[in-house]
Amino acid sequence: MKKMNLLVCSLVLAGLGFTACSDDDSDNNSAARIEGTYELEEVNTELATDFDDDGDSHIDQTEESNCYNNGKITLRADNTFTYIATAILVNETDGTSGCATNVTYTGTWEIVEGSGTNAIIAITYESENEQDVTLTLTKQGDKLIWEDDNIFSVYPDRNEAGAAIYTPGSITYVFEK
Repeated sequence: MKKMNLLVCSLVLAGLGFTACSDDDSDNNSAARIEGTYELEEVNTELATDFDDDGDSHIDQTEESNCYNNGKITLRADNTFTYIATAILVNETDGTSGCATNVTYTGTWEIVEGSGTNAIIAITYESENEQDVTLTLTKQGDKLIWEDDNIFSVYPDRNEAGAAIYTPGSITYVFEK
């Protein structure tokens, strides 16, 4: 009987060991995995704007317009991606604005530095002008961050008369898995 109890206890302990020490624990940790779909959560501009003209200014432009809804980046395990870009389009001639239709870019991605929860990722796609465009994203946990801070960066704003305009300045896009 003691041998039977010892055998049963050994099997139970071995079973617990196999379930507790699974090899795929890191695969199930979404922060450590790079591939996945990242939804656009924030579009932070250099200065706060009151684009929706409600008297309340924000740096996060998603608080000012629903034009950024549906923006996302999907990174696939085969190192391809899809980027659905969303934005506010401004007609500076007449001061009007509207939402850009969801423009979709596809291309490839690669890890430039790091891995898992902290990495630098380059995504490359072909623009409408048939030029290769590479964006550098920073992965921090479940977030992808793209800082658009080149000298040509502009974001939607309002002038003193309330007309829609573009203001030059940096923009930080935050996507979350």
